Amino acid sequence: MSRLSRRAFVATLSLPAALRILRAQNPAPGLDEDVLLRSMRDELQRSRQIRVANAPAGTGPGDDVPYFISYNVGDSDDFSVSASLGAVTSSSRNRFRLPQVEVRVGSYEFDNTGHVFSGLYTGSRFDTQPWPIENDYMTLRQSLWLATDHAYKAAVESLARKRASLSNVAGQAERLPDYSQAEPAVSLAKAAPAPVDEAAWTARIAKLSAIFAAYPSIRASGVEVHLNQGTTYYVNTEGTTLRYPDNVIWMIARAEGQASDGMPVRDGISMQALQLGNLAGESEMARAVTALAERVTARVNAPAPPPGETYSGPVLFEPLAAAQLFAQLLGDNLRVQRRPVSDPNRPSNFVSSELESRINARILPEWFDVVDDPTQAEFQGKPLVGGYPYDLEGVAPKPVSVVEKGVLKNFLTTRQPGRAWSGSNGRARLPGGGGTRGAAISNLFVRASRAQPLTELKARLIQMCNDRSKPYGILVRRLDFPFAATGADLQALMAASTQSGGSVRAVSPPVLIYRVYPDGREELVRGLRFRGVSTRSLREIEAASTETSLFDFISNGSPLALLGGFGVLAPASVVAPGLLFEEIELERPQEPLPKPIIVPPPGRTGA
Repeated sequence: MSRLSRRAFVATLSLPAALRILRAQNPAPGLDEDVLLRSMRDELQRSRQIRVANAPAGTGPGDDVPYFISYNVGDSDDFSVSASLGAVTSSSRNRFRLPQVEVRVGSYEFDNTGHVFSGLYTGSRFDTQPWPIENDYMTLRQSLWLATDHAYKAAVESLARKRASLSNVAGQAERLPDYSQAEPAVSLAKAAPAPVDEAAWTARIAKLSAIFAAYPSIRASGVEVHLNQGTTYYVNTEGTTLRYPDNVIWMIARAEGQASDGMPVRDGISMQALQLGNLAGESEMARAVTALAERVTARVNAPAPPPGETYSGPVLFEPLAAAQLFAQLLGDNLRVQRRPVSDPNRPSNFVSSELESRINARILPEWFDVVDDPTQAEFQGKPLVGGYPYDLEGVAPKPVSVVEKGVLKNFLTTRQPGRAWSGSNGRARLPGGGGTRGAAISNLFVRASRAQPLTELKARLIQMCNDRSKPYGILVRRLDFPFAATGADLQALMAASTQSGGSVRAVSPPVLIYRVYPDGREELVRGLRFRGVSTRSLREIEAASTETSLFDFISNGSPLALLGGFGVLAPASVVAPGLLFEEIELERPQEPLPKPIIVPPPGRTGA
C-alpha cells in the first residue's frame, strides 16, 4: 500500500473573513419565514467557491473542486417513555436537529466515494455540537459552514486514498461512474406535528407493561413508545430544494422467559405508523401485548426437539410468516450495492446481494409478481408505512416492478450506478458503505396468480407428509422478525447460517412453529431454526394461499432489523400470501444453554 502524504487542507475563506461576509449577506428579517431553509440555500450557494489552499503542483484543475454538495437537516421533536411491570423506567422529550452534509469532489464519473475509508478525515474539526435548534440565521450559517469545511477536507483526503488504492491494483476492473444525474425537484410542504399528551402516553405505556405481571413464566419484559415528529430539509447544488414532513411513530414490547431445560425464549412486537393518529389505539395495543405474553408462556412450556434432531420436509408458512420471510429473503437482496475499493489483500467487510447476478433470471415460480410501490397509502383500508415523498438523495420514488412472472427484472437503486442499473429509482433510504447510500424496500406487494385457501394448503401439507411417510409436517405462523433476541444470539445465528450454506444475511428463526399430524392436530414446539434457507429456496415454492397478510416493520440497517435499533429509520410494509414448500430444513441449535434461574422471583416461594 502506498503511503499517503499528509498536508493541511484549508478552505479559501478563513473564519474572520467568512463571518464578515455572513454578516454582510444577512438579509432583512421577514424576507423568508423559514430561516433554516434560507440559511441552507445561502450557505450552499457560497460553498460552491471552496478550494484547497496551496494545492501541490500537478494536481488536476478540477480535482479539488466540489462538483456536488448537499445539505440534509432533520428537524425533530421526540417524546419517548419506557416501562416495565407497571413502573416507568425512563421518559424524555428531546428537540434536536441532525445535519448531514455531503461534499463530492472530482466528477460524476470518478469521485471520493466508494472507498472503504471514504469520509474519514485525519485532521481536526471545529463543528459546533449539538446543532442549534433556534432559527438564528447567523448561527445556522456558521454551523453549516464548519460542517461543510469538514466534509470537504474529508472528501479531498478520500479521493487521494481511493487513487492510491487503485494504483496498487494490477489490471483495472471495469470502471463505472460513481454518481448518476437526477432531475432537480422543488417541493416546500409544511409540517403540522400533532400535539402529544405526555401524561396520557406515560400512563398508557405503564399500564401496558403491567400486563406481563400476570404471567409468571415471563422473567423480563418491557414496553416503550417513541413519538418522533419532524420536518426534513434538503438542498443540493443541482437545484433540488425540499421541505416535507418526516415522522416515525412506533411502540415496542418485548418479553423473555426460560424453559425448564434452560433454553431462553424471547419474542417481541413492533407497532408503527407515519402519523400519530394512525398508531394503534390502547385496546389494540393491549391485545397485542397480551398475545405476546401468551406466546412466550406457551413456548416456555412447549416441548423442544431432542439435541441433534433435524427436520427436512414440507413446510407451510401462514401469510404473516410468509411476509416476514419475503421481507428478509427478497427485500434485503433487492438492494444491490457496489463493493467499495480497498487495498489488495485487505478485503472489506462487505455483504453482497444474493441476487446481484440474477437479473432476468427466474427467482420465483412463474405465477408470482412483485412490485415495490411507495406511492400507495393503504391496503384494504389499512394504512401502509412504507410510503415517503423523497429519499435521502432528494429523489422522488416511483413504483418498481421487481419480479414479473417469477423473473427478476429490476433492483431497488440509489444514485450510485452499477452494472445492471444506471440511475436511481428513489430507494436511497439507509446509510451505505464507502460514503454512499443504501437502498431499502417501501411497500412490497407479493402477488400470486395461482392460489388456494389456507385450509387446502394445510390438507396438501398433510398429504405430502403421508406420501413421504413422514409422521408430521411443519407449520410456521410467525418469525422472530424484527429480531427480538440479543446481539450474541444474532451473531450465532449468522454464523450458523453461513456454515449451513444458507443466506449470508441469515433468516430469523420461527417463534410460532407447529408439528402438524395426519389428523390435523397442531403441536407447538420451540428451539428450531432454519438450515440452508436462502433466495434459492424461493424457486421451490409449491403453492400460495388466497389469504394475504399485511406486515409492517422498521428497517434500521441492522441485520434482521434488530428490534429497537436506532439510527436512520426506514419504515416498510410487506403484503404477501401464505406459502407451501415441498422441502425446508430445520434444526435445533447446538449452542450450550444457560443455567435456569435458582432463586425464585420476589413474592413467590420454592426453588
